Amino acid sequence: MSSHGVYLSDAPPRRNGNVASSLSRKIHRACRTALEEPDLSLNLDIADYINSKQGAAPREAVLTIVKLINSQGTHTAIFALALLDVLVKNCGYPVHLQISRKEFLNALVKRFPERPPMAYTKVQCLILTAIEEWYQTLCKYSKYKEDMKYIRDMHSLLKYKGYVFPKIKQEDLAVLRPGDHLKTPSEIQKEQEIAQAAKLEELIRRGRPEDLREANKLMKIMAGFKEDNILQVKQTLTEELTKLKRKADLLSEMLATGDSSALDNDTVTELYSSLKSSQPKFQKIIEEDNSDDSMVQDILKFNDKVNQVVQQYQLLKKGKADDVTALHVPANSTSKNGEGTTLANEINLIDFSDTNNDEPSQNGAGDNFDDLLGELNTLNLSQPQTLGLGAISLGASTPSAPVETAVHHNTVDLLGDFSSSRLSSVTAASATAASAAAASVTPATDFDLLDGFANSYASDASAVKNSPDRLVVSQSQNLKLEFEISKIDASKIRVTSYFSNLSDLRLEDLSFLVAVPKSCSLNLLPQSDNTISPKTADGITQEGHIIVPEGFSKPLKVKWKVAYKMNGAPIEEGAIFTLPKI
Repeated sequence: MSSHGVYLSDAPPRRNGNVASSLSRKIHRACRTALEEPDLSLNLDIADYINSKQGAAPREAVLTIVKLINSQGTHTAIFALALLDVLVKNCGYPVHLQISRKEFLNALVKRFPERPPMAYTKVQCLILTAIEEWYQTLCKYSKYKEDMKYIRDMHSLLKYKGYVFPKIKQEDLAVLRPGDHLKTPSEIQKEQEIAQAAKLEELIRRGRPEDLREANKLMKIMAGFKEDNILQVKQTLTEELTKLKRKADLLSEMLATGDSSALDNDTVTELYSSLKSSQPKFQKIIEEDNSDDSMVQDILKFNDKVNQVVQQYQLLKKGKADDVTALHVPANSTSKNGEGTTLANEINLIDFSDTNNDEPSQNGAGDNFDDLLGELNTLNLSQPQTLGLGAISLGASTPSAPVETAVHHNTVDLLGDFSSSRLSSVTAASATAASAAAASVTPATDFDLLDGFANSYASDASAVKNSPDRLVVSQSQNLKLEFEISKIDASKIRVTSYFSNLSDLRLEDLSFLVAVPKSCSLNLLPQSDNTISPKTADGITQEGHIIVPEGFSKPLKVKWKVAYKMNGAPIEEGAIFTLPKI
């Protein structure tokens, strides 16, 4: 007679079925139908949980939320969107990275019909509001805005399909815009490490050979084998101090008149608050980075000026206008080497200096070229992006073939989800104008966390001859720029620019900016026009004369930037171009 019983094995006990993670349980609890309204405290608790865990938590959170939006009732979907809004505004770049992926965006609009309905549902309105908010903030003001391109693409695609986005209040947009408050090196480094960790997590998750190679490079940088992080921290700190100095100059000028009505100006109040809140950070910056004596002295000197400006504001607030006018505040805190430079010159995007070119290089020609391109960080030199096909979808997540240009690009597309897909000719009339970025001849030299930490440099021979007389300077999918160069005499060079419209849309409000080294001078004559009709060659021409000093033997480099509007969308293109010897 056999006996039956329950026996325990050596293996640990397991529960049957899938067990939801702690984060998933929190999200489902925050979106349960028993709630009458979104639980803000629980939503913030989930945001804190994601910030503390990092790793795969941001991805798990957004995928769980988008499933709730699509698979549950209206009540749950509304609560899920409320939770998503809290995470986007409180979890920073790791969540921004996940919501900018094709997989998430396609799932978010999964229930949107091909043609807009007569009246939007509540869920559709909230989704359109969220995408519009991301487009107006992350895509325009984020430090990593170039990696939010699929949000721009989805925004353009929905707009082309006929969906109307609601208008967002400025106070709602201000939450996602980056603040101008001064940060210490440790705070900047912490933000940088969080962004790098999120990037590394995504690279390892994808697991393609090229992704793993980039992950290996990124791990070396995070481990401190490369100085990219240190250089980026110093560069960011210098930029923030420069912005703060401009604010101090501006506030001092506005208060110097002694007019008490200036206190009612919102700009004055904002400038004062920014300076006042930054004062405690000066001491922390000096404590954390006291190895650079010049920076320490500069901060101490600037701190004295901030104290005087704050005193100006407080005296004016007390009605002591005479004391304000008598108080002398040193001007031009943004000038260099004690030279009197105006604020306008400091802000000028095309300020082009060659003052360091005479110094011998100890690291080869690459360093000289990098010094010359030091002012190019503000230019957007990314490749043009296009949208996907089909219904409300951005298409397959596969990299598109690289666009052949006059120079070789060394940057690597780290994430397949951030690759561009081709837009059909039907959607080109509207979607391309809003999503296309400027195609360049020379890639930007600034450090870009999400572009493989690439510091790619263009070769000196950055033009391809199109004919014996013309050089193709740049050719994007919208605009072609050519130079015709001739020598007037031993010291003067004539450069005639030709602009051709390659698109099916009209280019309007075109403006062309050029800068040459300070040892040279430039006389730019007026443009022949500022609009170009579709598919028009040489629609605009402009002549300029460059006067070169005697004995100038170095390659002559010019910085150029073209700004124009296509279908109402502003587009900029720009780069550095080396003129050939004549």
